[in-house]
Amino acid sequence: MPSALETDLNPNTYVGLSFPLRRDKFNDFAMTKNSLEQAQHNLKNLLLTSPGERAMQPEFGSNIRAICFEQIDKNLPVTIEKEVRNAVEIWLPYINIQEVNTLTEDQDQNKIHVEIKFSTTLSPQSKESVTINATTGTGGGLGTTGTQQDVQF
Repeated sequence: MPSALETDLNPNTYVGLSFPLRRDKFNDFAMTKNSLEQAQHNLKNLLLTSPGERAMQPEFGSNIRAICFEQIDKNLPVTIEKEVRNAVEIWLPYINIQEVNTLTEDQDQNKIHVEIKFSTTLSPQSKESVTINATTGTGGGLGTTGTQQDVQF
């Protein structure tokens, strides 16, 4: 059986499922090609799943969606960072969180962006980021952006 690094370097293998689930021209489901790309998808999946939503694993997920809709105050960035780090520590211990930044837009103080910069234990020198966008108020939505793709939920 090849090592994870050998699998990453082999252009003819897939590591896992790409989220959101969708069909591509080669497979019934779009797939990721390396562990860093899969880690990005796993992180999005973890943070945007609320505890109780996943069948057979009711504790899987994070409360980030609920937290992003709380009152915006000086404690919000600390609360968000704790939630991200706790969820990753439990469910994705191979991901090393470097930074968690909580930002609001000048033109829309009701929009929160949570940027997570990370690496993996397999590839600690490679850095990746995921940004979760949360909008409060009417017409808002919750989605993510990353360097690989944009997703709107």
